[in-house]
Amino acid sequence: MNHRNKAVPKTKTEMPHNRSLFLCINATILVAAIFASPESCATDPGTCKYDEKEDIYLGNYSTWEEAPNSLDEFDHDNRKHICGLPILTVEEWEEGRFWETEKPVIVKNVTAGWKALEHWTKEELVRRYPDVMVGMGDSKKLGQTGPDDADDTFRKVSIKDFVLNHMHESNKYVFDRKLNMPDSLLEDCQPYPMPTRMYKESKEEVEKMGLPDRVMWKDHLALTIGSDLQGLTFHRHNAAWNIVVFGTKRWILYDVQRIENIDRLKRMTRDVVNPIQLSSPDWIRELYPMEERQREIRSYGHDCIQRAGDLLYVPRGWAHMVVNIGDTVAVVSERGLDAMEP
Repeated sequence: MNHRNKAVPKTKTEMPHNRSLFLCINATILVAAIFASPESCATDPGTCKYDEKEDIYLGNYSTWEEAPNSLDEFDHDNRKHICGLPILTVEEWEEGRFWETEKPVIVKNVTAGWKALEHWTKEELVRRYPDVMVGMGDSKKLGQTGPDDADDTFRKVSIKDFVLNHMHESNKYVFDRKLNMPDSLLEDCQPYPMPTRMYKESKEEVEKMGLPDRVMWKDHLALTIGSDLQGLTFHRHNAAWNIVVFGTKRWILYDVQRIENIDRLKRMTRDVVNPIQLSSPDWIRELYPMEERQREIRSYGHDCIQRAGDLLYVPRGWAHMVVNIGDTVAVVSERGLDAMEP
């Protein structure tokens, strides 16, 4: 009789060994599950493992670029008589220390080498940082009150919830400057541009200079995410830079010296007959075409397009409004700005 395919029964000495191995493996899995709990992921999602091959639901548009955009209506080519800003290289920005001047500028190719170019695509942002909490608000109201005084307007949501469920709702916008971005997100934005990089690399030396907090460039960044036509209406704040990672923005900037005349400021930024603050796209559609207003902005301000990779510097006190052209992801650094919430 042929016994070659007959199973050999386990001996008594083998059984305890296999049982111990089984218990050891399950204990290892349990420990791994504990250390990769949602709580630790929420603290710093970059420490959590994720499945690169896992299919993720991304809604109606699988990429930022596939979403609706208003390029035909709001884009232009930054002609000199419309935009009029100096367009600099990173080297020119740093050598000229333009952040110490009172004139806006555009700096090209600032995101070269950033991990964010890979990690912040729509799919990767949702996959890597689903539980990072952000502040979602009404873009028009944020412009009217200023984002730092809009506590009642903000609602805390996760990045995944905002991107998949709220981003394309009317007026929903992420721009909470008080929240601290996790280290993993900040690392995606390295190297920082100057002067923010100076604080990160030489914090002690910068603090020894004795500058008041309100004039110090710290290494706190704020994240902004919004769909087409979102953006804050006219507002002012301390000197700041804005970098677009994905998407496009249109900016209207108005000289700080001209807006010292409050009557002129109201006449240029609001409808005199019906003095309400319009949304940014409606301001461009309805008020900007008027001859006096267009001549004023183009003579004493700037109408510019900021594309992916561009840094736009806004000096202290300049009034400005922004319109997203397509789904847009950006980061902001402001002089004196620091995280107020964990």
